[in-house]
Amino acid sequence: MKKWNMEELGVAVDMAGCPNNCCHCWLGKQKNGNMSVCEFRNIAAQFKNWRDENGKAIGQLSFSTWHREPDFRDDYRELWELQKELSSPGMLKRFELLSIWRLARDESYAKWAADAFRTHAENGKPICQISFFGMEEMTDWGVDRKGAFKDSILATNRLLEAGIAPRWQLFATKRGLGDFDAFTRLIYEFDLIKRCEAIGQKFDVFVNCFSPEGNGFYIDHESLEEGDLSKIPQGLVDICRDSVENFGKPEYVLLEEMANDNSPSNLSANMYYISINADYDAFPNIAENTPWWCLGNLKRDGVDSIIKAYRDETTPGMKVNREMPVSELARRYGVKDSKKLYDRSDLACRFMHQWGIDFMDGKH
Repeated sequence: MKKWNMEELGVAVDMAGCPNNCCHCWLGKQKNGNMSVCEFRNIAAQFKNWRDENGKAIGQLSFSTWHREPDFRDDYRELWELQKELSSPGMLKRFELLSIWRLARDESYAKWAADAFRTHAENGKPICQISFFGMEEMTDWGVDRKGAFKDSILATNRLLEAGIAPRWQLFATKRGLGDFDAFTRLIYEFDLIKRCEAIGQKFDVFVNCFSPEGNGFYIDHESLEEGDLSKIPQGLVDICRDSVENFGKPEYVLLEEMANDNSPSNLSANMYYISINADYDAFPNIAENTPWWCLGNLKRDGVDSIIKAYRDETTPGMKVNREMPVSELARRYGVKDSKKLYDRSDLACRFMHQWGIDFMDGKH
């Protein structure tokens, strides 16, 4: 992804937070806040009124009232209208995400979301992703909230009733592999393939690995290893949207490939976004929310400093991301006999996290 050229920018404000503390969350553990609508409007005004050294403004802006759990606040309908009011025309999208917590508690939410999807769906279709880690015990562990699995089942039914296709995502961990047969049976017990067809949609399910950054760094020992893929039931593999090849390669194989790669990591995202947490700390959306990526604090440093740090990529993490060769990161942090499976970019994320820890300890 090229450096930001000021044509467009998203600003995601974590006004209320999240009911969960998912063990895989790449954003890491954060406190929940309670920002007011007045505060959100003030943040939006700062970005709208900003000008660079030549008097140029940001081309188009979108503003989101959430960054972790969408529609977590009880006034979610009013906040959606506020986002539409403040965002540039055509910039605001409904991603394939809804609050599973709210779907299980607010019977009117799914129908409201279906209407919002009809006008603002990211890919033109009403789809909502629901994450599992296995069956009830495993999913409650992964989400770190008792009742999360039951919420996900209830949410699935309410989505279908509203004409929204549920997309099930199964995060694979070593401790959860034993649940995969039962999870596969669950798909057929709920007749999800035919029920999605009945609303003109295709049921998607996929098995995913987690990125070893944020909270995910601390469960890296749960990563599947070479040989574990054969333990995934063939019946699940056959109906998966993506091949299990997205688990990547063993670390020892990737290290051989990285050994002579003198290009930097160049971690990136498919959209230009700045997120702002409950303490007004701002982060680029290309990586976890940690001090070495932090752009500054909106209250303390001001919007000008934050936008220029984002534009010029001046945070320690952003600089290393563009400058330090992959081969050097692999040399420092690679485990030569590790059989853990990683996508190449996910392994780079782990290296960047390890570098960040060293940086905070004064080793760089």
